[in-house]
Amino acid sequence: MQTDEIGRKAIHYTSSLIPLLYYFFFERRQAVVIMIILTGLITLGEVLRMRLPLCRQLYLKIFGRYIRTHEQENSLTGATFVFWGGLLTIWFFPKEIATVALLFLTVGDSTACLVGMWIGRIKLVQSRTLEGALAFVAASLLLTWWIPGVAFWVKVVGAVTGSLVELVHRRVDDNLLIPLISGMVMYVLTNPVTFPFK
Repeated sequence: MQTDEIGRKAIHYTSSLIPLLYYFFFERRQAVVIMIILTGLITLGEVLRMRLPLCRQLYLKIFGRYIRTHEQENSLTGATFVFWGGLLTIWFFPKEIATVALLFLTVGDSTACLVGMWIGRIKLVQSRTLEGALAFVAASLLLTWWIPGVAFWVKVVGAVTGSLVELVHRRVDDNLLIPLISGMVMYVLTNPVTFPFK
């Protein structure tokens, strides 16, 4: 297993602080304001990195071993999409659903990658494996079972949805798609549309 990828996923795990700090310490409006500021600063830093050689050199010196080849020049890094995903998920969904969806991303996605690299044998899509997909669901449920307000079966459906997104996404970064799509599915299941006719 590549040491750099382990370090990358360790950073990904620490981003679980975003949903946990939000859940325990902040109201939705406060969290949105904080995330707008942080996401804006990080995005500005990314633009400077892509436009100014000096900023790019400094960034690569500090974080170069943790970013993928396609992220080194004119592409946003996965970390920036984590913050965008966090901002939009907190903005759109109730606190409990947003927290669960973001933990699916920070814990489930990272665990899927590590397990797939470690013991993955059954290939599903490109480098994605069945073992990784199952690890995504298991880790997601293990880390979110304690959050009230979202039925366990809804979390199961949301986790499976997140795992499928991680498997099949192509053009849009999964750090953005996983929390938004799994959050939308859980929101719909928690708040079903009631039609005004029998």
